Amino acid sequence: MAEAAGPSKPPRSKPLPVPVEPFLNPADDEERTVHSVYEAIAPHFSQTRHKPWPLISSFLHSLPPDAIGLDSGAGNGKYLPVSRDAGLEMIALDRSGGLLEIARKENGGECVRGDLGFDGWRRGVFDFAISVAAIHHLSTPLRRRQSVQVLLRPLKLSHSPPYSRFLIYVWAYEQGDLSKRKMGTAAKGDQSENESGLDGKKGERGKRAGSGEEKVQDVLVPWVLSAKKPPTSTKSVSKTKLSSLPSNEETSAIKENNHPADPASPPSPDSTPPPPPQVFHRYYHLFVAGELRDLVESAGVEEGFTIVAEGETPPPHRKWLRVKGEGWEADNWWLEGEVGAEA
Repeated sequence: MAEAAGPSKPPRSKPLPVPVEPFLNPADDEERTVHSVYEAIAPHFSQTRHKPWPLISSFLHSLPPDAIGLDSGAGNGKYLPVSRDAGLEMIALDRSGGLLEIARKENGGECVRGDLGFDGWRRGVFDFAISVAAIHHLSTPLRRRQSVQVLLRPLKLSHSPPYSRFLIYVWAYEQGDLSKRKMGTAAKGDQSENESGLDGKKGERGKRAGSGEEKVQDVLVPWVLSAKKPPTSTKSVSKTKLSSLPSNEETSAIKENNHPADPASPPSPDSTPPPPPQVFHRYYHLFVAGELRDLVESAGVEEGFTIVAEGETPPPHRKWLRVKGEGWEADNWWLEGEVGAEA
């Protein structure tokens, strides 16, 4: 007779992002769904964030040598080594003390603890600024706009090239065919109807929101933190311990170790199942095509910048902001801009 199979383990499915209603207390709710989460998962999160994104590396290497800049929402500081390779000086700013500690130990450089609304920089002190995958953690349009405003304020306003430049990345609502993020367009379950028309690598701006269907742009994204398996014990006696025993104790220890296991003894700790994983939820706002540009330009206007088009001559005696480029890459929207002032 065939031996009966043991109980099968149910397949462990990965939790999916869930829609979230607007927060009643944005600062408190971001503390709960963003800051506290990153403190809890900092070591595990950092292990998955080591490879620099090519477009950001190219941006840093395109800057003049000895330029001074800021990485706002730097996380574990993975772009600090890239900035040094490019001959730059860059400060890493992040709210998570755990991630900043990793940044100091693993990537070096100057690290400052503060959130995306930190407004303590001297005006005109930076030649460039980057903010990568951070602004989408802010839960209201006002808070997102203010984060861009404080990113622009410390940039130097030159009257001639090279002008100060900035680069911003955020998660996109328009997910590509190869996306593993089950949210935005990918949440529909039919990638053939992905309205972005993107191939999962690079693409141009897709359709704006407003096609008549409801778009879920605010979600709680799960992070699964597997618990460490408890250390296993063994009845074997190490050579080190045996060598320190008197001869009569050594003999007894060897006999005890080689004695057959008592059938009535409890099962070995090796059979203890690992504790269940912890699931944390992080808040994200998914940007639709064109939304990042609208955000940057509105922040510029609030800061008194005149928005000028590519190739347009800035007006005299005014500070100005120009979008140099924007696009979609690997399920993210990015925008590069520059600021200056006319004499």
